[in-house]
Amino acid sequence: MIIDIFNELTWPHFKELNHVRGLSLNEQVTLYNQYLTELNHKRQCYIQQINWLECNKGVRKLKNVGFLLQEDLFDLEQEDGNKIFITAYA
Repeated sequence: MIIDIFNELTWPHFKELNHVRGLSLNEQVTLYNQYLTELNHKRQCYIQQINWLECNKGVRKLKNVGFLLQEDLFDLEQEDGNKIFITAYA
């Protein structure tokens, strides 16, 4: 969805959009909150004159997944130059 940072969609207009209309109220509210978050991000980029191309990549969502995904037989290098080899046992 293209976001016009100068003309915010109000809730009554947003919930009537084709891709929103058929969703449950909970899903509509979630999408509207995401829309407002993205709108705020783009407005901040515009106001602060941040590189527009960089800002249009969207809001960065940080996730803490709690593990490191590494392929078999690849190594991790430690600060002291030693290596940790990753192997998998089935």
